[in-house]
Amino acid sequence: MKFRILGQNVTNAAWNGNGQTLNYHDSVTMPQTPNGSMVLGYWNVSKQNNDGELTLVSAGPPQPLDVPAGALMPSILVQNWNANTLTLTNTSANSATPIRVEAFGAGIPGVNVQTLSVNAPALQLSTLQAAQGKAPANYAQIVLSNNNNNLSIITLIGGPPDGNGNNAYVFALNYQGPPSPPGYTKVTSGNSLTYQFSWNTSVFVANMSPANSSSVAVSLISL
Repeated sequence: MKFRILGQNVTNAAWNGNGQTLNYHDSVTMPQTPNGSMVLGYWNVSKQNNDGELTLVSAGPPQPLDVPAGALMPSILVQNWNANTLTLTNTSANSATPIRVEAFGAGIPGVNVQTLSVNAPALQLSTLQAAQGKAPANYAQIVLSNNNNNLSIITLIGGPPDGNGNNAYVFALNYQGPPSPPGYTKVTSGNSLTYQFSWNTSVFVANMSPANSSSVAVSLISL
């Protein structure tokens, strides 16, 4: 199927999920998504009060995503695209509506992943950095913290998949908005939080914070 707008003005044909701003009718394409959960973040960064729209094309019909004006942080979509190609296009009504996109998941080609070790000193992850390790074979805890008041957003992927095949969790530190934002597992107005689990799987953590945020300290602790 050929489209007149979707995927026609591709600014990055080998997108690996790194943060990128899409102007009106611009697209990015990830040639192969992970065969597992991936977290897509998208944020209307227009300086005007313009509602935005991002259209996603993978295996299936185009999927429009609303990208609201004035959002305090990115909207989140967690999905398993089963290693299919993924294309995102800015299809907003107003041409002055840039949309920032980023995606994180284990196994995306071209992504440098650090080692996350159990009971080791906290690993400092800057924006767009990721780490991966093996969860201990008992109860464990992820500890997230930063040292300022900037919004920080962290993705955690691991454990058994849910009924939709997804096993990704998204957290926010220094969040000042309404409670229970859609797509987020846990948010706090403070600068640290913990999340406990019991998984005998790998653990993937990524910092998907805005560019002006400080690094996030990540610890994997055996309980």
